[in-house]
Amino acid sequence: MPIESSGAISLGTAAGTNRSISGELGGTEPHALSEYYRDGSYSDGISIPANETGIPTGNWNGYTYAEEIKFSDFYGVAGAESGSLATTWFTSTGLPVPQPRVGVWGHKNYTNASSAQVGASVGFFNDQPNDRIALRDSTFDSSAAQTFNYTYVAYTGYATETFRAKCQYSVNASTIFTASAENPASYSPATNTYANISTSSYSPLWQWSVTANSGTETGTLSASTGTSASSDRPYWTIANSVETDTLSGPETTFSGTTTYGNSVSLTATRGTTGGPGGPGGGGGGPEVCIHEDMLVSTQNGEQSIHDIKEGSPKIWAWNNETSTRELVDLLAIIIINHENLYTVNNLKLTEDHPVYLKDYTVASVNPSKTLENYEVSAAQLAIGDEMMKEDGTLETITSIEVLSGEHVTYTLKTELSNFYANNYLVDSEI
Repeated sequence: MPIESSGAISLGTAAGTNRSISGELGGTEPHALSEYYRDGSYSDGISIPANETGIPTGNWNGYTYAEEIKFSDFYGVAGAESGSLATTWFTSTGLPVPQPRVGVWGHKNYTNASSAQVGASVGFFNDQPNDRIALRDSTFDSSAAQTFNYTYVAYTGYATETFRAKCQYSVNASTIFTASAENPASYSPATNTYANISTSSYSPLWQWSVTANSGTETGTLSASTGTSASSDRPYWTIANSVETDTLSGPETTFSGTTTYGNSVSLTATRGTTGGPGGPGGGGGGPEVCIHEDMLVSTQNGEQSIHDIKEGSPKIWAWNNETSTRELVDLLAIIIINHENLYTVNNLKLTEDHPVYLKDYTVASVNPSKTLENYEVSAAQLAIGDEMMKEDGTLETITSIEVLSGEHVTYTLKTELSNFYANNYLVDSEI
C-alpha cells in the first residue's frame, strides 16, 4: 500500500504502518533518510522503483550527496510489487525461434527509381488484462505491405507493476550522403537506457530506417557483431520497476557458441535497377485482405484493425475440432491497399479471400485466384450460400457486388488461422 500523501510520515513505524518509509521500501534499523536516495545503489533490503522519480537521486559527488532529501519526497510512494516474470524470452509459435526473428528481422535491401525506404522496428506493450508483455516487430520497405508480428511473455502477480525496457545497440550508418537515416528514430530511447513500457500502446519503440529519394544514392545501416550482450546488435531487456526481475534477448546458441541480439542490414537505393526485397518479404503484398471498415471481434468487443495493431488483444476465432469459439493470441497483421474488392452482403473483402460457409466449407469470390496465390482450394461463392456467423447462425448470401476504387485492407493471423470480420468467419490466409 502506498505511503500516505499528506501528514506525518516516519522512517520506522512511529507515524503508522501506512506512513512508514522502511515499511514500504525496505530497510532495517538503525534507519537513515540518506539510505533512500534513488541512486540505484541499495543495501540493507531497500528497493526503490525506478519510476518513483519524486525521490531525488542525490547527485553523489564522491564525498557527499549534493541534493537534499526530505520526508515529503516520499508522499504517495509505493514499493515494488511482488510477482514473477517468465524465464523464457519471446518466441514464435511452432519452432521456438527467439523474437524478433533472428536473421529475418532487420534485413532488407530495396531499390527504386524514384524513392526507396527500408526499416525495422521493435516495441513493447504491457498487456495488463492478459498478464503479459507483448513484443511487436516489423521489417518493411516502401513497396510492400505493412507487416507486424506479435509474441508474448507472461507474468504472475504484478497487477499494477510498471515494467521497463531497454535496448543495447551500436548500429553503423554508412554511405549516407543525401540519403537520410533514423539511427534510431528520435523517439527511440538511447542505447542501454530504460523506458517505462506503456499499458495503452507499443512504447517504447525502437525504429531504424534509411530513405533514399534524390540523385543516385545508397544508404545503409548495419550491425553484425554479437559476441556479447554489449555488442553492436540490438539486444533488449525487459524488467520490473526495481530491475530485480529481468529477461533479455534474443539469443541463439549453435555448436556451443551463443550469439546475442539481432543483426541489422538495411539498404535503400534510389536508382534505375530493381533490387531484392531481402529476407522477410518485400515487393508488393498479399492479394487476400479484408476492408479496413470491417471490425474484428476481440476480447474487448468489436475493434478496428488500427486499434488492434496498437493493443494486440486476444481475438475470437473458431475451433472446428471442438465446434466452439475461442479467444486466441494475435500472431501477425498485414495492412495494404487493394482495388480488387467485392461486397458480399455486409462483408467487404478481396476476391481471393476465403470465407467459411455452412459445415466449415472454404469459399471465395474467385477460387482460381485463391488457388493460384495461396494453394488453397476454395468453392465458388454464390448467391444462396450460407456464411458462418459469430453468433452461431448462418446467413444466406443475397448479393455479391464489385466494390470499385482502391481501399485500405488488412488480414490478421491467429492461433486458429481464422477470425470474425464484421461478425462473419473468415480465413487468416497468412
